[in-house]
Amino acid sequence: MPTVILHASIRYGGKVQVLADDQRLLTDDKLEVLERGATAVGLVHGLIKGNHLQDLVRGRSVDHPSLQLADLIAGAGRVVARWHDGEDEPAGDDLHLVVAPLVNPQGLLMDEEPEDFARVDSARAKRR
Repeated sequence: MPTVILHASIRYGGKVQVLADDQRLLTDDKLEVLERGATAVGLVHGLIKGNHLQDLVRGRSVDHPSLQLADLIAGAGRVVARWHDGEDEPAGDDLHLVVAPLVNPQGLLMDEEPEDFARVDSARAKRR
């Protein structure tokens, strides 16, 4: 999460507001650690000069359609990741062409390009 926040701040050129799904595991203490971690990562690597997080708050998907959309996209991403890894995922056959272009090369998988997710790499795929 700190890396995603950092890259969003750099990409959009300013402080970002983050709405996280309200979960039992995401306590106020953990949110505070994430806020400090996001800032520390950017400062240590010289990517930012100060705090780049305006707000990090929790919300419920029933109250925030953006969280519902995030859940939908995460589910599609999970299916495509399984398909990409060689699992039998029929939905992955249909979704990979739509999901692959959404992969941000500057995101968590910095050494991959979106087109790398548009096909199965048989050398990395699971053997059945």
